[in-house]
Amino acid sequence: MTVTSIPIRQLLTRVAEGELRIPAFQREFVWDPDRVQFLMDSIYKGFPIGTLLFWRTREKLQFDRDLGPYELPEPKDQYPIDYVLDGQQRLTSIFAVFQTELKQAENPKVDWVDIYFDMHANEDAQDSQFLALKPEEVDDTKHFPLKVLFDVTAYGAKLRQLTDDDAKVIDALQTRFKEAQIPVETIEMDDHSKIAIVFERVNRGGMPLDTYQLLAAWTWSGEFDLRSKFDDLAAELDDGGYGEIGSDPDLLLKCAAAVILNESTARAVVALKGSDVRDNFSKLTIGIKGAVEFLQRQCGVVSLKVLPYKSMLIPLVRFFATENENGFHPTGEQLSTLRAWFWCSCFSRRYSNSVDTALDSDIKASIRLKEHKDSSLFKIPVPGLKPEYFLDNVFSLNAVNTKTFILLLASKFPRSFLSGANIDLNSVLLTCNRTEFHHIFPKNYLQEKLGITKRDEQFRLANFAFLSQTDNRKIKNRPPADYQNDLPGAAKDDILARAMIPNGSLDGSYEDFCKVRADALVKEALILCKM
Repeated sequence: MTVTSIPIRQLLTRVAEGELRIPAFQREFVWDPDRVQFLMDSIYKGFPIGTLLFWRTREKLQFDRDLGPYELPEPKDQYPIDYVLDGQQRLTSIFAVFQTELKQAENPKVDWVDIYFDMHANEDAQDSQFLALKPEEVDDTKHFPLKVLFDVTAYGAKLRQLTDDDAKVIDALQTRFKEAQIPVETIEMDDHSKIAIVFERVNRGGMPLDTYQLLAAWTWSGEFDLRSKFDDLAAELDDGGYGEIGSDPDLLLKCAAAVILNESTARAVVALKGSDVRDNFSKLTIGIKGAVEFLQRQCGVVSLKVLPYKSMLIPLVRFFATENENGFHPTGEQLSTLRAWFWCSCFSRRYSNSVDTALDSDIKASIRLKEHKDSSLFKIPVPGLKPEYFLDNVFSLNAVNTKTFILLLASKFPRSFLSGANIDLNSVLLTCNRTEFHHIFPKNYLQEKLGITKRDEQFRLANFAFLSQTDNRKIKNRPPADYQNDLPGAAKDDILARAMIPNGSLDGSYEDFCKVRADALVKEALILCKM
């Protein structure tokens, strides 16, 4: 391990030639312009700015990232490469302020603002003479751009535009930055896992990493990058409606902990070892794909948007995780048990409270079920599954109860009322928008004809069904007793049965209809909950 000081010009050259790089497990550049300008002020005044920590290797890693808004060039083969373990924000700021060789990436993730020196401001130990300015804010008579200080041609051109007094100030400014030395500590080590540990420990003293960033550091190697792996998985699942899993690192890490450590608590996630995640990543991926396939084929959960609780994925992932690249194929009895568990968990709101307790129990149950030892742990009571569930809860697409209700409706493979056409569940549930769900007793009819104005009465779950927008426009404000005559005669009974609307219930009052339909919904829900 060596400690030295490097002049700014040398840092600029090494970055521009690809010798200094950012490993993939580093976070993005996050400093705002104010922090950059104060860093410049500290260098100018000779204040300590901390030591940069580099890892030197002749190996070109498979994954690295841009330096702020700049896409770095490939390194020259004959040079060793230094990867930044600590000080990325400072190095990026210094490079972006002074460099003039590289162009910004086409679609940079960072909106960079140039830093200027106020030639007419009084030098003060506390206040900064440096400003982050947009082009329209620059006054050439008093603002001097730092980016030209190390560019001989551009610097000379700018200097000739100044008064003699201002030119002397800028010459003194350039001298200070030319003479400034940036402290650098360099370590040489071949063991990637140790480098990740160094990175993790160093960064605990600075801006704290979240659990995902920590695990990305722990799991990283020249051939494995956790972020890239999860991004690839998300892209693979995206066509099937589950791509959003990739943007939920907390869920992914809990799935990993369940697969590797048989629990998904925060304690378990933190306890994950990088080598174990790498070694079990294929098993985890197969588990996630198996869980998604089960939810889609066995429970009708076409997309993540309609899954009542994302956490329900975790015990399913543990059940389907396997080292067999062809996946785990459950028996009919195991599938039946899992289906009942799914519906019981939804209708009992099992994952609304004490989630860790529910997950701990269900992960254990999934292990025992997979080993054909016991299925009783998956038997969950549903005391709340009464008519009130469909009478007191209102229709709201983001609500857990509504998502469960939609899946219940979908389980009967409904048909639209007037056309009799089968509802395209894959399309409807993939987007899950309001246009395919409508009142059975139209809202305006309830309000204008029956005087029912309260939303919690108009929007009862019991008053909703799958209904195409076209059919809904034809129905308009007509009462069900009227528009039911437009249902295709030969298919009427089947259409109503699939919508769980009892025969004759559309002829009665709104209150009577809601009660009768709520009873029918409960009956069907209990069938789904039965093992």
